[in-house]
Amino acid sequence: MSKIIGVTEARSKLKEILDDISRKREPYILTRGSKPEAVIIPYEEYLVIEEQIAKLWDERFEIALKKSRAFFNEWLRKKGYDPEKLTEEEVERIIRSA
Repeated sequence: MSKIIGVTEARSKLKEILDDISRKREPYILTRGSKPEAVIIPYEEYLVIEEQIAKLWDERFEIALKKSRAFFNEWLRKKGYDPEKLTEEEVERIIRSA
């Protein structure tokens, strides 16, 4: 369970907070004027989150790339080209002339 602490109090207890986070593996939510502003988590958890975010971005990029290729291939077909038979140079020439 997360612990909630104000920034002013956290400033004076930083060492204790870090020790607590390291031992108990519990995040701290830092507030300013009763509004949550930041979270302090164990570094290992941060690394896991960063890895998950990178994987999600990679997945989203792959999906977008596949959709873009499908749209482009459809555009080529409408223009009378067979996308499977075109070289990269021919595709570049077609794009430049569009």
